[in-house]
Amino acid sequence: MSGKRLPPPPSAPLPFSLPTFTGTLLTSGVAVRAARWGRRPTVAVAVLFPGAGSAADPTAREGMAEITGDTFLGGTRGRNARELGEALDDLAAVLEVSTGSDSSVARLFVLERDLDEGLALLAEVLTESTFPEDEFEKNRGRQIDVLAEQRSEPDFLARERLLDRLYPGHPYGRLTATERGLASLNRDDVAAFAASRFSLANATLILAGAADPDALLRAAERAFGGLPAGVLSPPAVVPPPPAVPGFSIHLVNRPGSVQTNLLFARLAVARRNPRFTTALVANQSLGGGASSRLFHVLREERSLTYGAYSSVSARVAAGQFGASIDCRTEVTREACAGLFDLIRAYASEGPTAEEHDRSRKFLLGNFAIQRETPGGVAQDEIARLLHGLPEDEWATWRDRVHAVSREEAFLAAQEFFDPATGIMAAVGDAKLIRPVLDEFGETTLWDADGPRS
Repeated sequence: MSGKRLPPPPSAPLPFSLPTFTGTLLTSGVAVRAARWGRRPTVAVAVLFPGAGSAADPTAREGMAEITGDTFLGGTRGRNARELGEALDDLAAVLEVSTGSDSSVARLFVLERDLDEGLALLAEVLTESTFPEDEFEKNRGRQIDVLAEQRSEPDFLARERLLDRLYPGHPYGRLTATERGLASLNRDDVAAFAASRFSLANATLILAGAADPDALLRAAERAFGGLPAGVLSPPAVVPPPPAVPGFSIHLVNRPGSVQTNLLFARLAVARRNPRFTTALVANQSLGGGASSRLFHVLREERSLTYGAYSSVSARVAAGQFGASIDCRTEVTREACAGLFDLIRAYASEGPTAEEHDRSRKFLLGNFAIQRETPGGVAQDEIARLLHGLPEDEWATWRDRVHAVSREEAFLAAQEFFDPATGIMAAVGDAKLIRPVLDEFGETTLWDADGPRS
C-alpha cells in the first residue's frame, strides 16, 4: 500500500522590496510624503493628524474627536453634505475621516486621472468645513444609538470593562464615546477642536500610487500649497499608563447568557521598543491564528471554545498583550483554566522549534500580502510617523523577523505574557459563573452599563 503523499516543504521567502517615501514641505509649510507603489491607476492619499484622537478628548467631553471626524463631511463653505457626496460619486472616489486613540486620519482613494480634483475636494473638506448644526446633531444622535446597540453585545461589554480596569483613570481606558460626553457636546466645541487638532500645521500628507513620486508631490502642491496651514498646536501629551499590580477579575453580569466571554490583558511593550517585533513573533505561535497553540488545544483538541486568540498591540504611550476566548457557560471553568495554563506554560517554556519556525514563515509571507496596494504602504507610513519609528522600519522588518531566535521569543513571552499580573474581564450569567471565576481570583461584579465617567 502506498504511503500518503505529503505536500512539498515551503520555499524560502521571495525577495520583496518596499518603496522609499520622498518627503518635502509644500509652499504652505505642510509636510508631504510620496511613494510609487502598485500598478493600478489608483492613488491612496492620507492626512495624518497626530494628537487628534480620542485620547485628546477634554474631560467630560468624551466623543469629541469622533464626532469632529464624522462631521467634517457635513458641508463646506461651498457645498452641503449632499453636494459633497455627489462630487465624490462623480469621481468614483472615497473620502473619510476616521479617529483612533492617538490620531485621526483623513483618507482619499481616487483614480490617478482624477487626482487633482480629488485632492481639491480633500483640501476643501479639511479647511472649509462649516460643521453645520443639523449634521452635528445627526452624527451625535447616531453615535448615541450605536452605543445603545453595542451594549447588547457581550464582546463590547468585555472590552469596555477590560480597558477601564487595565488603564484606570487614563485616556486609553475608554473604548468609545460615552453618553454623558456626547450629551455635553455642542457644534461650537467640535469646530474649535477641529481648528486646534486638525490643523494642517500639525499634519502630514501622504500619497502612494503608480505615478512618479514627483508627479504626486506636484499634485499635492497644486491642491495644498496655497492653503493656510493653520495654527501649530502643542502636541497632546498622553502620560504613561499607571502600573496595574497583581491579577484581578471583573465580571459583567448578563443574566440568561448561554455563553461566557473571557478577555485577559496586561501591559506589555511599546511599539517603538525594538523588542516589539520579537513579541509579535512570540505571540504568533501562542495565539496569532488557527495554527497557534491556543486555537489548536482549546478548540481543535478539547472543543472548549469557538475560538481562542492572542495579540500584541500598541498605542503611542503603551503596549499590551491580550488573549480572548468565547465558550459555553457550562465549560467556563475548563476553558478559563485551559487558557491560563497554556499562557503560563508558554511564558515559562517559550515556543517549540516547529512553532517558532512556522510563525516566522507566516509573518514573512503575510507581510507582502498586506502591502499589495497603495493603501497598505500608506498605512505603513502613517504608523511609522505616529510612533516615531526609523525611516527603514518596514524595509528591514522581514530581516528582523527572520533573525528572531527561539530563545529571544521565549524571553519576550516570559517578560510580556506571564498572566501572574493583568486584568481578566468576563461577561456572562453571574449566577452561574461567578463561583467558577472566584476560584481563579478575586472577582468584582459589574452591571452591563459599563463605565459612564
